[in-house]
Amino acid sequence: MELIDKLSILADAAKYDASCASSGAPKRSSQNKSGLGSTNGMGICHSYTPDGRCVSLLKILLTNFCLYDCQYCVNRRSSDVPRARFTPEEVVTLTLDFYRRNCVSGLFLSSGIIRSADYTMEQLVEVARLLREVHEFRGYIHLKTIPDADPALIEKAGRYADRLSVNIELPTDVSLQTLAPEKDVASIKQAMQTIYTGEQTVRNEPRSPRFAP
Repeated sequence: MELIDKLSILADAAKYDASCASSGAPKRSSQNKSGLGSTNGMGICHSYTPDGRCVSLLKILLTNFCLYDCQYCVNRRSSDVPRARFTPEEVVTLTLDFYRRNCVSGLFLSSGIIRSADYTMEQLVEVARLLREVHEFRGYIHLKTIPDADPALIEKAGRYADRLSVNIELPTDVSLQTLAPEKDVASIKQAMQTIYTGEQTVRNEPRSPRFAP
C-alpha cells in the first residue's frame, strides 16, 4: 500500500478523537482557485497548547487494526473498514514533510492496539524518539498513551512528548463493562496516575528529567 493511501485511511480513522479536535470552520480548498489560507485538510487538526497558542497538528493513527471490539469505536475488531498500518519511520517521514512545508507545527499520534499494549506503546514511543533524537525535531508532539502498557513506557513517552493523554472511554464503570468489556477501569486510572505523577515530580524536583511539559 502506498504511503498516501495509508495516510488517507489513518487520518480519517483518527478524526473521532476529541482531544485534538479541528475547529468548526469549514475547510476551504485551493483546488482550481487562488487565495490565501486555503487548506486540503488531510490529517491536519487544530489544538491549543497549555500557553493558549492554537497549533496545527498532523493527526493520525499509527494503525487502525485493533485487538479490541469496543462497540462505540469505528475501528473495533469486528468493524468492516479499510485497515492500514504505518511503521514508525513512515510517521516520522510524514511529520517532517508536513512540518518542512509549514503545514503543521507538530504531531498528534494515537493507535489501535496491535499485538499487545506494551508493543503498541513501544511503537508510539519509537516515533517520538526518532523525531527528537535522530532528527532533532523541536516541534510539538502529543502522544496518546495505552492504558494497559507498562508505566515505564508511559514515563519514557513523557521524556519526548509535549503532551500525553489517555482516553477515559466511557463515563461509568457499568457502561465500560457493557460496551467495552475487554477494557478495565483500573488500568485507565493507572495510566492517568502515571502521567500525573510524572508531571508532579518535575514540578517538585527541578533537576528531574523533563516530562510532558
